[in-house]
Order: sequence, then structure tokens, then C-alpha cells
Amino acid sequence: MKLGFTILFARDLGPLKAFYKDAVGFRAGAEYPEWVEFDTGPAKLALHQAGPDDPETRGVGLFFTVDNVDALVRRLAERGLEPQTAPVDQDFGFRTVAYTDPLGNRVEFGEPLAP
Repeated sequence: MKLGFTILFARDLGPLKAFYKDAVGFRAGAEYPEWVEFDTGPAKLALHQAGPDDPETRGVGLFFTVDNVDALVRRLAERGLEPQTAPVDQDFGFRTVAYTDPLGNRVEFGEPLAP
């Protein structure tokens, strides 16, 4: 089984779309007033307009694998983003760095460490 989408629900898609498209640099795919998809590889990230009775967020955490965490941190800093944590080598075999999106969701990027 493979993850097809991670969906973030929000009343205002504008700040989230700007974060993932303009700041992080993901390429947008299908875009509708209540739905935006980003091509993130085999699994897609989707933003969905929340209804008036839906919570602003569902506390989603995201993890993306990247080739070079330190290069990513430099690129995101050029776009005005500062990490929540400094890059660190983790016991589970990844060098990671964490950011927070406009809704407070944790967005973590990980580079596989050499065996």
C-alpha cells in the first residue's frame, strides 16, 4: 500500500498554498477553489477547503525525503523560512530539519544517512 494523498483542511487555503508553492517550491497540479494538489512524488499533498463546521486543522504532520537537508535549509532561508529545529542526524537513519507551516503543522524534511 502506498500513500496517495496527505490532505490538509483549512478555511483559508491562501496562506497554505503560498507556503507550499512559493516558499517550499512544490509544483501545483490540479487547482480548484476548494482543492489544490501538489506533486510530491508517488504521494501527493492536497489542500482542501474546510466547511464552516470543520476544524481549522487536523494536526497533520508531514515528512518528506530530500537529497540534501543542508542545501534545502539554505534554499528555504533565501525564501524567508527559518527552521523550527537545526538539522540533526537522527538514530532512525535520517538527517532531519523541521519547519512549521502557517497552521502550525510540523513539516519535517529528511535526508537518508549513508549506512
